Amino acid sequence: MHIIWKGIDALARAVIRLIGKVSPKLGHACEKLWNNTELVSYLFVGVATTVVNYVVYYLATRVAGMDVMPGTWTAWVVAVAFGYVANKAFVFHTHCSGMLSLLREAGSFFAMRLVSLGMETVLMFVLVELLHLNDLAMKLLVNIVVIILNYVFSKLFIFKK
Repeated sequence: MHIIWKGIDALARAVIRLIGKVSPKLGHACEKLWNNTELVSYLFVGVATTVVNYVVYYLATRVAGMDVMPGTWTAWVVAVAFGYVANKAFVFHTHCSGMLSLLREAGSFFAMRLVSLGMETVLMFVLVELLHLNDLAMKLLVNIVVIILNYVFSKLFIFKK
């Protein structure tokens, strides 16, 4: 994992240097953002969690034949389980002193994700069921909104150090 991260870091810094040659202010802003490793790690985990969510949704609706809402909920359960483990290990690096502490942290994570599930369910229902927009495109758009909301929840309420 360390070797992969070093490669990504080197590539990102090269791109940032190129951006800095075109626009020094934008290059500086990109470098500052990239150096915020917690945020960058969260974005990577968020993208990975979105991929898990999207793939499970696709498999649930296209392979298993589920309707939009059950497919959304199935994908959510799998993605939240993946997201908790990945955020704990790679983003916020929290350590729980015992089983009660771990259960409290995991419970908070899942509870906050229930809020975003509610938002995702409403948005998917309105956009797909009522407005008849493409479910796969709307799933991707809704997940971007959910990633932003989940970062705020995680940072402020769940993985406090």
